[in-house]
Amino acid sequence: ASYSGNLNAARDEATGQWKQNGASLNLTLRQVNERPVDKPTEVWTGELTVLFQKLPLQFRLYRDAEGNELLRMDSLAQKAGGFLAVRNVTDNRWSLQVPQIAGKFEGELSADGKSVSGQWTQGGPQLDLTLTRSELAPSPRPANRPQTPKPPLPYEVIEVGFESLDAEVRLAGTLTIPRTAAPAAGFPAAILISGSGPQDRDETLFDHRPFAVIADALTRSGIAVLRFDDRGTGQSTGNFAAADSRNFKQDVLGALRFLQGHSRLNSRAIGLIGHSEGGLIGTLTSAGSKDVAFLVLLAGTGVSGADILLSQGELIARAEGITDEKLLRDQRRQQEVLIRTVLQHPADATVEILRTTALQELAEQMPAEPDARKAFEAQLDGGLKTLHTGWFRFFLTYNPADDLKRVTCPVLALNGARDTQVDPRLNLPAIRSSLAAGGNQRVSVEELPGLNHLFQTCRTGGVSEYEQIEETISPLVLQRLTEWISSTVSGGISR
Repeated sequence: ASYSGNLNAARDEATGQWKQNGASLNLTLRQVNERPVDKPTEVWTGELTVLFQKLPLQFRLYRDAEGNELLRMDSLAQKAGGFLAVRNVTDNRWSLQVPQIAGKFEGELSADGKSVSGQWTQGGPQLDLTLTRSELAPSPRPANRPQTPKPPLPYEVIEVGFESLDAEVRLAGTLTIPRTAAPAAGFPAAILISGSGPQDRDETLFDHRPFAVIADALTRSGIAVLRFDDRGTGQSTGNFAAADSRNFKQDVLGALRFLQGHSRLNSRAIGLIGHSEGGLIGTLTSAGSKDVAFLVLLAGTGVSGADILLSQGELIARAEGITDEKLLRDQRRQQEVLIRTVLQHPADATVEILRTTALQELAEQMPAEPDARKAFEAQLDGGLKTLHTGWFRFFLTYNPADDLKRVTCPVLALNGARDTQVDPRLNLPAIRSSLAAGGNQRVSVEELPGLNHLFQTCRTGGVSEYEQIEETISPLVLQRLTEWISSTVSGGISR
């Protein structure tokens, strides 16, 4: 997102436009005195356990001089908060409503008045929640990310811009080039391709900057690296929300064309490194291409998106400690029905039509109680709306097998053994067999013990660990990438 505007003569007001994901909105900013921060009268905290992660919540209660009450809710892990809440108390029963996020809590105050135990609902099943009176949560400490590159750096860092092969999309990125003497043919180079969702050039997540770390390791070893903001993200133009993996392929082709025209790079030694969906995009780009010198799949997919979703739902849940087999079966059944429903209907079908079809198949799971039924339907609606997007409709049906058969350049496929988002046991054999079926013998497929989807050394592979782990990416992965690419390009690239 970005904002640009003009200051008035008094320099206390700016009029301009806010741009995000291809949309542009008029926005006027006015200078005001700093708003005083009041200390809450009471703070109540608790933790929700959901399928994917643990979510700490905080309710801040304020009272003015007349005794009027103001309640605000914060979701601490998601770094979102300030949601207005309303509390009703009858005897020892509490009812909290958070309209902005459709949240509701019903609970009973303990005899000592220090905790409230009950259930939380938010467009889905009821979840146990106990709120305990406590101190206001402190501001989060800056995350320790020791691998993030810090200047001075022993290579050139150049801000660049280039055109996608899609019209009207211009991409902004960072090109790192070694300061050492270039080989006669120029430096080899790698293009980094990010995973799903709008990502900046560093693939920043929880203050981790894995693409900056990878670029640093490779460039120190004599390999130039281009990383760029996804379209509609950061300084890149375009509409991210309207795109799918085929559009992102056009962006990568634009990056490839840009590097091929660079005077200090070897145009015949430019390869792709894709993480997660980025691996899928790398496969799309490399299939049948004579321009891609090598392909690295970091947690890349070898099966359809539908199979990926069904696999990761259970793996993530189990990694987060969910052991209720009925709950896991019900979850998978819902996923299967939602996927099938979306794919059985055309892209212009309404959510109401999709919901009717899905509810017919899930009648046995429908709660009898009206509020629970409404929440169940809201949960289905959310899933259907997500899967019914253009990106997901392509992802669900695309199977990379046929394109992998058409990849003729050297391929390195790495997957963490504890990856819960892209299961190595499901995907690595499929990648290996598809490449072999196409006759590609320059392939290395490796499952790396103890690593998660981000290639961090981990305990369970659960999504909730990503932020807690200080390591951004295992040094062993960086070493493997560097050695394999160096060996591949030094051995000569034949296509």
